[in-house]
Amino acid sequence: MPQQRKPPLSEAGKKSADKLFATAGVLLSHGGQNLFGEWSIADTDLALMLNRLVLNGDEVPAALVDYATFQWQRASVQRYVALSAKRAG
Repeated sequence: MPQQRKPPLSEAGKKSADKLFATAGVLLSHGGQNLFGEWSIADTDLALMLNRLVLNGDEVPAALVDYATFQWQRASVQRYVALSAKRAG
């Protein structure tokens, strides 16, 4: 079943996304691949938020797309995704 695309972000949604991008940019300004040096669940949480925007076709800064893609490739995240898909049927 094809995924239904959501409508574009409202003005309030765009402002919230811009806040997310600004905050993530500051937290990642050290140039590392994780928010706080070593990986934490916060990295996956942020990647999920960013990926939802990316998959809906919303504009996301390239550096944050790269970050989300890297985080989503973690073996533990992929195992969780596979397990969730299996449970969903």
